[in-house]
Amino acid sequence: MLSCNLYFAFCYYMLASICHNYSHAVIMKETIEHQGVIESVEGRHVRVNILQVAACSGCKARSLCSSSESKEKIIDVYEDDAAMTYRVGEQVKVCGALSMGKLAVRLAFGVPVVLIVVWMLVAMVWLKWGELTSVGVLALILAAYFYILYINRERMARDFAFWIEKQSKTN
Repeated sequence: MLSCNLYFAFCYYMLASICHNYSHAVIMKETIEHQGVIESVEGRHVRVNILQVAACSGCKARSLCSSSESKEKIIDVYEDDAAMTYRVGEQVKVCGALSMGKLAVRLAFGVPVVLIVVWMLVAMVWLKWGELTSVGVLALILAAYFYILYINRERMARDFAFWIEKQSKTN
């Protein structure tokens, strides 16, 4: 059970990290908004560069803290007439439905945790397998699950759609 406990600790750490990274986003009316700059516009495809920063990035002690971090992310947005509406270098807000984030967390963490718990109970209690065999088969099950997600990434990309809103000139 030691391996299982380590994995639960890892999942908890990852989930806490994701929640920490999303805590800087403005959440209003069931949307998540990030400030970004348009990197390229090609037809309906707009690539927006956002800076994802930890909530504590404004803290004066951030240089002493290992949790202050920032990452640049590229978000692909598809909109009709994007080439005529947006320009490279323009400041925009990238918006997404809050429900998309919740579904993504469920798919990335919720389902795997359920698979882990159910499989470890079945393997160790019902089948009476040892830890090493149970964890080895669990690794294959999780690899298969994430491979299925990878295969369906195009289908999921249609469900996880983002949109762009222009920034107001009042700064």
